[in-house]
Amino acid sequence: MEFNRAAAAAEERAKHYLQTKARPLEKAMYEYEFEGGRAEDVVRALEPYQNEDGGFGHGLEPDIRCEASSAIATTVALQTLSLLPREAGGEMTRKALRYFTQTYDPAISGWDKVPPEVEQSPRAPWWNYSKANPYWGNPSAEIAGYFIQFREWPEAEGWVDKLTELAIRKLCSESSLDEFHELLCYLRLSERLAGEQRARIEDRLDTMIGRCVTVDLSQWSGYGLHPVQVATTRQSPYYERYKEIIPANLDFIVRGQTEEGAWEPAWAWGQYEDVWPIAKEAWKSVLTLGNLRLLRDLR
Repeated sequence: MEFNRAAAAAEERAKHYLQTKARPLEKAMYEYEFEGGRAEDVVRALEPYQNEDGGFGHGLEPDIRCEASSAIATTVALQTLSLLPREAGGEMTRKALRYFTQTYDPAISGWDKVPPEVEQSPRAPWWNYSKANPYWGNPSAEIAGYFIQFREWPEAEGWVDKLTELAIRKLCSESSLDEFHELLCYLRLSERLAGEQRARIEDRLDTMIGRCVTVDLSQWSGYGLHPVQVATTRQSPYYERYKEIIPANLDFIVRGQTEEGAWEPAWAWGQYEDVWPIAKEAWKSVLTLGNLRLLRDLR
C-alpha cells in the first residue's frame, strides 16, 4: 500500500513535468498516450528532426547532436511512429524506410550506427564514428523489425524476407549474446516476428537476457539493463521470469525521481561540458516518459 501511494505520487509529478518542462516531442507523446491527445501533434513535434533524405538527426537521440541523419536517430523516431496510427505518421515513416533502403551497406549487410558527420558536432564519446561494429544487431536487427511492421508499403518490398533471415542468422551464429543494446534491438525485432520465426531465436534471446539483465539491486544505480526494460508490461513474454523482482525494480525507480518530477540520466559525457546540459535536459524528458509508461503498465 505504501508503495502504491508513492508510485501514484510519482506518476502525478512525472505528468506535471512532462506537461510543463519536457521537450515538445515527449510532451506531445505524453498527451497522446495518457490524455487522449492527437497523434498529428506527435508527428508535428517530430518534423524538425527529419531531414530531406528521410532520416532523422538534430539531437533526436540526445547524445548525438549532429544535424545529419543517422540510423540510430531514425530508429528512435520509428520507436515513436510505430505507436501511432498509420494514417497519422505514414508519410514520415515511408520516408524513413526509404532512407534505410538508400543507406544500406552491403559490405556489412546492414547499417552504420552513425555517419562520419557525427565527428563535426558535440556528442557523447561512445558516438565517435567507427566503421567497426561487433554488435550487428544494433541497429540492424531493430531496422529489420520496422520493415516487417510496415511490410505492405512499397518501400519495404524486397527487404523484409532478406533482413529477417539475416537477423535470425546473425543472432544464432555470430552474436556474442552479451551486449544489452543489441539485446534491446533484437527484442524490438522479436515483437514483430511471426510465431515460427520468433521460436527460432527464443533460446538465444533467453541466453542473452540472462547475461545482460542486472538483477543485483546494488548495481541498479549504475548504467545497465534493468528487469523492467525487458519485461516492460505484464503481457511481456518475460514478465513471469522477473515478476518477483519487478516490484523492487519499480520501487527503485520511484525513489530515483527528482523533486521536479523527472528522472535524470545515469551517465555523463565527460566532454563538451557546455552542450552536455542541453542533452541532459532532453534525456530527462525521454526517461520520464519511459518511466511513466513502466509505472502505468507494471504496477
